[in-house]
Amino acid sequence: MPHNRAIVMRNVTCVYCGILLTKETSTKEHVVGRRFVPRGKLNNQWNLIVKACEQCNSEKADLEDDISAITMLPGYDGDGFNIDDQIAAEAHRKAQNAVSRRTQEKVFRSEEEVNINAKISAGVTFKFNFKSAPQIDEQRVYQLARMHIRAFFYWITFQEVEQKGRFWSDVFCGVATACRGDWGNPVLVTFSNMVIGWEPRVIAFTADGFFRVAVRKHPEKMCWSWALEWNHNRRVVGFCGDKATILELNKKLPKLELETLHSAPNELLQMRFETPLHDDEDDKLFFHPTLDETAD
Repeated sequence: MPHNRAIVMRNVTCVYCGILLTKETSTKEHVVGRRFVPRGKLNNQWNLIVKACEQCNSEKADLEDDISAITMLPGYDGDGFNIDDQIAAEAHRKAQNAVSRRTQEKVFRSEEEVNINAKISAGVTFKFNFKSAPQIDEQRVYQLARMHIRAFFYWITFQEVEQKGRFWSDVFCGVATACRGDWGNPVLVTFSNMVIGWEPRVIAFTADGFFRVAVRKHPEKMCWSWALEWNHNRRVVGFCGDKATILELNKKLPKLELETLHSAPNELLQMRFETPLHDDEDDKLFFHPTLDETAD
């Protein structure tokens, strides 16, 4: 897909909710938000520019605010991923301004700590202390993913005569989300291998790879797989379309095994080790044989 120019749609319904737009309710919308990726990364890069209603535009901007700031943080990925000084400064600036919807504090103050005092036996107590980088509310992750995928689905089904796109039937299902240090976990790897042979409908990247999207069509059913990557740090994958097909596909995905560290009435602490991707050749999620990321 060309990524050095914008595609501008003249749609008459909102790409997110489908409501008929008027002059009073219509707003210009960049599907890949200019402030969602590092400043300047969308200059002379591909984007999808559409019309959306004010309510949906505001909802997406709110979702992008803390998700962008958190996914841009150095070290959030968990595997030592390096960023340059300019992006580090941008991440710091955003963390100072954005508010975590999970903690209601500024992102830079939103590290999370868990303290557990576990009584093993009479007179013997273990103390656990865990501290993590700022976390994204998972529900918000899937809400933003749904809006991104809705816009791209609307675009690939757009009818010039009607000036409208379509939405999938039935359901939108989020399967998994993970930071960079866990991109090799069994669910993401199995999902990637499961859909790699499906018909690619959208395989695209922009903003120097700080935004990636893949939408593939099931070979037989009215079902699509989707995948997103935000700011080189967060991946989100899932399905949309026929509910029965999605239920069958989900049954084929493995369960992530968790180790219980502490269990007590009304208390449960479980953990697992993250699984990074060690080799770029194993990364098939956004693979397309004709997509050349070095193209101008």
